[in-house]
Amino acid sequence: MEKTINKKGDFSIPLKVNTIIEGKVLEKKKKRVYIDLSPFGIGIIRGVNFLEAKERIKNLQEGEMVKVEILEIENEKGFVELTLRDTFIKDSWDKIRELKEKNQSFSILITEANAGGLIGKFENLIGFLPTSQMSNEHYPKVEDGDKEKILDKLKEFVGKELEVKVLDFDPTVNKLIFSEKLIELEKNKDLIKDYKEGDIVDVIVTRVVDFGAFVKIKDKNIDGLVHISEIVDSKSPIELKNLIKENEERKAKIVKINDGRIFLSFKI
Repeated sequence: MEKTINKKGDFSIPLKVNTIIEGKVLEKKKKRVYIDLSPFGIGIIRGVNFLEAKERIKNLQEGEMVKVEILEIENEKGFVELTLRDTFIKDSWDKIRELKEKNQSFSILITEANAGGLIGKFENLIGFLPTSQMSNEHYPKVEDGDKEKILDKLKEFVGKELEVKVLDFDPTVNKLIFSEKLIELEKNKDLIKDYKEGDIVDVIVTRVVDFGAFVKIKDKNIDGLVHISEIVDSKSPIELKNLIKENEERKAKIVKINDGRIFLSFKI
């Protein structure tokens, strides 16, 4: 069933189920909202559809324009049956797309933690912040990589807000990946402009891993990486933690600067 309105001769605009249309909030009642869908008539949000959107409806003002989804062209009382549910989701995905295009940062609320990272909420969407995309400041630094200890560290972020950017997203499969690293790299690009390859700098070791050591350049608090090949020459398995200690201060040489990242060497 369709309702149509004719304009300018034969041009016809259909009103169809599962489509999104914009209307004006006409009246708010205790358990229902009436929406002016002119020229198609009056729509109503009621029952479970009202309850699902109760918090959003509280903030709606009479006369405000709002996007709604058509559930039924004409119910038993002659109204167009509406919901706000999917329009919330669509609006949120539109915002994510815009934030990605503009490379803007935004806040998310951390709701859960698992061994791989943090679950975060942005408006009506749920996304994932992998540990690999966490900032050096927030990365769970745990000796021996104990998974239980890592999870305990990650759980400390539940209930907190973090500033992130969009790393990747796909609304068709509800995929949304956040990143703190992108913000960190952006800041680094401004800070490292005074450095060049070959410079000798003072660093503090912040984390020792199997493939090398993460360090912080003291002068400007910039994060960098010293690969294992720039620490030792041996190709045999070596426990780096026996050679380097966290919070240890050293001199290092900048061997490469690439896209906001600094790579250093302890071989001076």
